Amino acid sequence: MCLRAEVLKRHFMRVYPECSRRGIDDLVSAILSGKYWKVHSGRDNAYYAVALTRARIPYMSGFKAKSTAPGTVIVSPRAARFCRRGRVLLAKKKDGIFISDTVIDWPAFLRIIRMDENLVYERLVENSNPPAFINRRTLIAVLRA
Repeated sequence: MCLRAEVLKRHFMRVYPECSRRGIDDLVSAILSGKYWKVHSGRDNAYYAVALTRARIPYMSGFKAKSTAPGTVIVSPRAARFCRRGRVLLAKKKDGIFISDTVIDWPAFLRIIRMDENLVYERLVENSNPPAFINRRTLIAVLRA
């Protein structure tokens, strides 16, 4: 195992103390291997991608952030303040550009990927006003509404 992976694991164990060691290993592996996931298996317009940087560089009516997505992600001004390394961006593909209006912390993401993909797609992707940040406390309220 490389030194970088060990440093990332120690960092994320401090950031997400409620996550299991396996959950942290999955996060570090996703970062190092550039992994991203489809929000809905039947649709190609929305992905979950792990943020690698904060969204601070102004770019096309939002802020540019590096992530594990196949392209640059533009984070909306509402969600940019929550974007940091190790959080998940819900990136919607519009005209070949990835735009994220929602940032999800890792423990909430681990719960979301086990939920019904139709419900998640409806509430987070098709919603015209999605939440800017989702964590474990706000997850139930967001998907119940």
